[in-house]
Amino acid sequence: MDTPPHSKSPLAPSPITDPSTLNDTSSLLAVKATSADTYDHGPRLSEDDYIQLADLPLSNIDPNYPKLLLIMSSVVMMIIITALTVFLLIINPLPLIITTGFIALTILVAALVIKLIHLKANKIAYGLFKHEMVLREGLFWVSTTALPYTRLQHVNLSQGPAERRFNLVTLKCFSAGSGLAEIDLPGLNADLAENLRQHLLSQAAASHQLPATKLNTREHSTSVDDPTPAIERSQQDNYNG
Repeated sequence: MDTPPHSKSPLAPSPITDPSTLNDTSSLLAVKATSADTYDHGPRLSEDDYIQLADLPLSNIDPNYPKLLLIMSSVVMMIIITALTVFLLIINPLPLIITTGFIALTILVAALVIKLIHLKANKIAYGLFKHEMVLREGLFWVSTTALPYTRLQHVNLSQGPAERRFNLVTLKCFSAGSGLAEIDLPGLNADLAENLRQHLLSQAAASHQLPATKLNTREHSTSVDDPTPAIERSQQDNYNG
């Protein structure tokens, strides 16, 4: 007995057999994926638009910190000079003219070192900006470090006995994936340092939440703006699978 032909349901999806249609569909999907992942760089800046590091408005540290280093370095140098004098005059005596010249040279070098330490402490400056914190330090070799809030993970305040005497603390900022402090800022007033710490932590928290919010918004807009009908996407997935 002859079997009657099966009637084709009008709702059944028709298989995609046209190669040109498949190529067009793949191209459309590739363009959509590329446009969704494209980063908007904005207009290109000229060299005149670059921000000069020397023009950054930075703040100086507490003036008590250079005084503290001046006192500490002077005490250390006095101990070294005293020990050297005792060694040259009593333990291993040398001719007086040689001993006097050697001690005078040591005093001169010690005074130069103390002055350089004091000048270097006065050169420390920092600044908090919209997206990052900047630290500048150095006397002859100047170093400028910028730490974006998106990389900031932890902020620590430390205070030694000498710093406690002058109400000073050291602020240390740690970045992601680094065991050492990326920014080590000494010589801050204790009250100001606590305010800076709270501000940095709040900025870091806000910066870490922003990328996740943008990602969720982009995924939502991509799913809403996708003009491909559900049946066509199902056919494409079945063909690709």
